[in-house]
Amino acid sequence: MTDTDPGPVVQRILLGAEIRDARERAGLSTSAATKQLGWYTGKLSKVEQGDKGVTDRDLAKLVSVFGIEADRASVLKKLATEARRKLPPARVPEWATKYVNLEAAATEVKIFLADSFPGTVQTVDYARAMLSSAVGTARSEVEPRAEERAARIERLMRGEPTRLWVVVGEEALHREIGGRAVLRGQLEHVRALAGEPNVTVQVVPFDGGAYPSHGVCFTIVTLLEGRPGIVYIEALTGSDYLGREHVRVYDLAYDTLRAAALSPQRTLELLDRRIKELSM
Repeated sequence: MTDTDPGPVVQRILLGAEIRDARERAGLSTSAATKQLGWYTGKLSKVEQGDKGVTDRDLAKLVSVFGIEADRASVLKKLATEARRKLPPARVPEWATKYVNLEAAATEVKIFLADSFPGTVQTVDYARAMLSSAVGTARSEVEPRAEERAARIERLMRGEPTRLWVVVGEEALHREIGGRAVLRGQLEHVRALAGEPNVTVQVVPFDGGAYPSHGVCFTIVTLLEGRPGIVYIEALTGSDYLGREHVRVYDLAYDTLRAAALSPQRTLELLDRRIKELSM
């Protein structure tokens, strides 16, 4: 993980994963466990997915019903306490706050975007141009949100750097968001990032034919090595987080995307050509 505070959202997700593992080791289905806990339908699923915290009383029930050993219960209690903390809000829509916290605490982030560069690698100018045209962003929020987007990559590069994969469609190299100069600056920024040992950038070319996720852009965030990642899908007014039942499919789609894309070296060559074209 990074050396930054992972935040209560991440702690809640880790706690949920531990609780799910404990339930499965106890041989209980979600419905059977819910009945034994005396909880309303859906509460346990929300806890396991990291969408709902647990009180000390809730945790005591979980420990009893799932037969969690004392030393493990102590770890879970600490996680539960951390998950109830409050942090200052980020300069992002409320529904995107969870993702920003996940990204900051990740060991690996894999992003696919078809027609532009993702917020994680945007320059201030490029982010400003995108946010200025976004229907859900107030004018007063454009500048602070643009600056926060540009700062996110710095958090991923500190301490033990996060492994970052960025796959974009070739359109991202041509759509002049903010104009030619802004796009050139964005490409130069991505070109520099691609030279870092923890960052890989690839482009799916126009002439590459069909690829496995037409119309669907997504991000896969891995918090801990050896644990399933979390799939993040963003829309105009909300977002969705998909758990490990879905991650296998999205991981396969991402691997296939990388195979369909230009190699990292050929991507660098394409970036260099576009930067030169935009400089003329």
